[in-house]
Amino acid sequence: MVATVSIYFDTGGSDAAPATETDVDVLGPPNLRFKLADNPTIDTNDKLVIPASGDYYSMWKQIYLYCDNPDGNSIDNLRLYSDGTNNFGTGVDLEVGTTSPFPEKTNTSDAGYEVATKTGDSGDEMTANHAGVSAKASIFTYSEGSPLSLTISESGGVIDAAGETSDYFVLQMKISDTAGPGELPVDEQLTIKYDES
Repeated sequence: MVATVSIYFDTGGSDAAPATETDVDVLGPPNLRFKLADNPTIDTNDKLVIPASGDYYSMWKQIYLYCDNPDGNSIDNLRLYSDGTNNFGTGVDLEVGTTSPFPEKTNTSDAGYEVATKTGDSGDEMTANHAGVSAKASIFTYSEGSPLSLTISESGGVIDAAGETSDYFVLQMKISDTAGPGELPVDEQLTIKYDES
């Protein structure tokens, strides 16, 4: 048998103490919406703003792999990737924090969680405002053949019990002054791959 897992993200609350843990499966596609609010709701409120110059950001998302049932197995070697192509259009990118180890998350600790904040019409940029993120890259630089390795802070560096998790990985949408108005033309899909033994 194989383990069953879900993808969760945390919102609200205070640093190291999120208010809400959300399973993306309950939201239905699209499962995440990047906006100027720190909540899991899929709606048309709190839209991102195109800056007159430079870049604006969404509020960041803090996401993790959650083990529903290991079925006697251990999970490790987590890799995150996209299809390698940004289809959002000119001036729009999705960035991921690349600092390793990633912000700490376990079944008993949310130590790496930092509340997403904003200033005016922009979310606060993650490398300047999230203590666990000092470097970032476009998620589209990571593909199946060249993925981003994620980290696990559970005992032994593996996930082998229900409720155990990966560390957080942080995503944030960037809007540049070259972006055009309107809805994005496509939804993008990300993949987490792992080893199981």
